[in-house]
Amino acid sequence: MMNGQTHENRQYQPFWRGMGEGQQATSDIVRLGIGNTSVVYTDDGVVVIDLPLGNRIGRKAIEAIRRRTDRPIHAIIYTHGHIDHIWSVPVFFADAEAHKYARPHIIGHKNVARRFDRYQRLKGQHEHINTIQFAIPSGEPVLPQQFYYPDITFDDVMQFKLGGLTFELYSYYGETDDSLWVWIPERKTALVGDLLIGGVPNVGNPFKVQRWALEWAQALEAIADKNPDFVVSAGQILSKDLAKDTLLDTARYLRFIEDEVVRLLNEGCWIEDIIDKIKVPEDLAQKPWLQPVYGHPTFVIHGVHRRYAGWYNGNPSELFPARSAEIAAEVVKLAGAAKILQEAQRLKKDGNIQLSLNVIDFLVKGTQDKSVRKEALLLKSELLQARADVEPSYIARNIFHAGAALTKQEADSL
Repeated sequence: MMNGQTHENRQYQPFWRGMGEGQQATSDIVRLGIGNTSVVYTDDGVVVIDLPLGNRIGRKAIEAIRRRTDRPIHAIIYTHGHIDHIWSVPVFFADAEAHKYARPHIIGHKNVARRFDRYQRLKGQHEHINTIQFAIPSGEPVLPQQFYYPDITFDDVMQFKLGGLTFELYSYYGETDDSLWVWIPERKTALVGDLLIGGVPNVGNPFKVQRWALEWAQALEAIADKNPDFVVSAGQILSKDLAKDTLLDTARYLRFIEDEVVRLLNEGCWIEDIIDKIKVPEDLAQKPWLQPVYGHPTFVIHGVHRRYAGWYNGNPSELFPARSAEIAAEVVKLAGAAKILQEAQRLKKDGNIQLSLNVIDFLVKGTQDKSVRKEALLLKSELLQARADVEPSYIARNIFHAGAALTKQEADSL
């Protein structure tokens, strides 16, 4: 690292609107864009931890690095294999070629390769779900054209030295099964990727594969045990006291939900009751770094539940259910379309938006009358938009927005 320099882009915010401007850290780390990129300068070269999302922002990162040094980029470290941490490798390889340097090594957990294989096998599915989750316009790329696999991998712990600095890499299970965090003991600085995101941890993402609350908490506690002077996280640079509070509060939050789900499972509770019974302690719920601005406590409950239990919800009637459209059609026959629509509108007027949504779905799914169905779809679109307007979670908000738009589009087509 090189002292005496200033940070670039100090106003950087997480794109899901995190807790505010990060604390100032030592002057060796440059933060750029939503790719959550950190750059460590040494006398013998540069180490880049995570890459920007997209080659355009990647080129800006290179420009920032080259304003500071002409030394080679020795290594790129993936804290995990999500696309907003690995996208712009070609830009960094092009920089090495332009300077006639060897390509930087790519360092990552051994499971990154398995993740990249899955992304390519399920390309269409990832394009579909990420378009919704991140509100990506139609036609915009969702996955990079090519995946660059790490050429140096490890399973548990590894370290290397460069320019008088030690880079210790610790693997953990958390948001992914290929995650790591970086500790630089000479600077007492931890670079932790998405372990901290300025809000409720992204466990139980409704679109994505299994994530691990307990091991996530353990990793946060391990970082706190290092007593870091600075923690560089997703969009935040946290100084000593704030870093410790954020690490340990977040670990306690995750452990609380983990323990409560396990306790309630042991008492014979099913998922609906578990969600209803678990209330995050007020002292944690009020923390600015634990607001549901991206993840959500209900998502975390689902994530922990999925780890320890199956999909059966406790109701034998739903083990092999009839199609929801068939069930809805029977309800429409019994209650009548007009009455269902009237009740959904009453619930909306009373502010019971979610229950109104559940009621109107009987008409949306259960009637073939185009005029009735159009009215039901338009009401559903309004209700989804109302949910989106007040929803703090970036993921949930985008789901409601996308649903409102698609439902309105379907209504307009009738």
